[in-house]
Amino acid sequence: MLTWWHRWQRARSGDAGMGLPELLVAMMIFALVSTGLAYSLISTLSLTRDARARAVAANLAAEEIDLARDAADLFAMLDETRTVHLNGDEYTVNRTTQWVSDPGAEFTCGAGTGSGSLRYKRVNVTVTWGGMRDGVNPARSDTILTPDDHINDPTKGTILVSVLRADGTGNAGVAVTASPGVGSVISPTDSQGCTYILKVNPGTYTVTVQRAEHVNDAQLAAPTQSVVVAAGSTASVGFQLDEVATFTATMAPGAPAGTRLPTSTNFRTTFTNTYGNAAVVPFGGPGGTSQTYKLHPFTSGYAPFAGTCDLADPRAWPEDTSGPVPLVGTLPDPVAAPPGGTAAMSVPMGVVRVTPGGGRWLHATSEDPGCAVTYSFGEVLTGSGVSIALPYGSWRLQQSSSSSGTKSNISASQIVVPAPAVPERTTVAGSVVTLDPRTAVLP
Repeated sequence: MLTWWHRWQRARSGDAGMGLPELLVAMMIFALVSTGLAYSLISTLSLTRDARARAVAANLAAEEIDLARDAADLFAMLDETRTVHLNGDEYTVNRTTQWVSDPGAEFTCGAGTGSGSLRYKRVNVTVTWGGMRDGVNPARSDTILTPDDHINDPTKGTILVSVLRADGTGNAGVAVTASPGVGSVISPTDSQGCTYILKVNPGTYTVTVQRAEHVNDAQLAAPTQSVVVAAGSTASVGFQLDEVATFTATMAPGAPAGTRLPTSTNFRTTFTNTYGNAAVVPFGGPGGTSQTYKLHPFTSGYAPFAGTCDLADPRAWPEDTSGPVPLVGTLPDPVAAPPGGTAAMSVPMGVVRVTPGGGRWLHATSEDPGCAVTYSFGEVLTGSGVSIALPYGSWRLQQSSSSSGTKSNISASQIVVPAPAVPERTTVAGSVVTLDPRTAVLP
């Protein structure tokens, strides 16, 4: 019987050599070994690079903390992000800061209501780098900084003012004043929308913020808030102020050419949104059927209606029926514009035509309960008459011989309802015209 040794010796002495199966097996084994070796080398290189990048990032974070500790003015040290290139890698250094008033409360610059005293400023630094592996945390370093000098003495207080844009970010460069005067210069808001009124005598102050072409969420250009300052503590006030959005409104769309709107300075358009209603005078004053409004740029937009009386709002009219079909008053779809941007919108109104019949000056007085509003259209009752646009509701039309003369009722024969009527359910009873905004809602 041949042993394995004899078989091996015979194979060595033969001329056949290694067959194709043996070659394929050898190549497969070599490929497996090479793949494992390459993966190990790549993993080692990746871990080595990551460790080196993390060491550099940790040094950058520590360096940023050292720079913060050397800051001469803690109020001037704000959030900042910068990029550093080292050893062919890009590092992003992000610094965030927060004032802390007591161990259980923290805030960026006093937004909302708060009390206590400013104790220290917390600084957080994170550093990330390009090519970070999934699941790897950035390098981080934190510290707290205490001012070298006392921010306040025990007999005085601090007012922290926060001014935010509509998107919640800080509004920089906003002028801040306090009344009565605090005896020191108040800096405009910084990039976080913050400013600090230091060493304020105890008492009640009115804080006002203002910036050109900016309005707050109540459409005020110079909003104010009252704040009470106590000795040795901090009071805070917050504002929402942003650059105006410009809305070009087509009043009474579809009205005949030459239709007049009230020229009275008390004529306003009400803009509604999820935050409430705001009655606004058009930019440049009342005029024709194209008017401009500058409003706070709410992202949800505005749904407008002309006038300020309760029944000027179509939603205030109770649901009615026309046979089986319900009649409902609805607002136009909301229209939004970004800060500094523009948008177009339509403001529906009722339209009637008034012909001359004595006086030349035309007036409209609301007949709606609880609404004591009178609009003037000027000296328009000449020639063949004039088409006028009015907010929804009931209006008594009157005429006079001068702007301040005695008013007399216009007769029903002088009031012409256009065909088709705008709105559809317009009625005339004597000198009173009722503009009903309800329309059929089909199932």
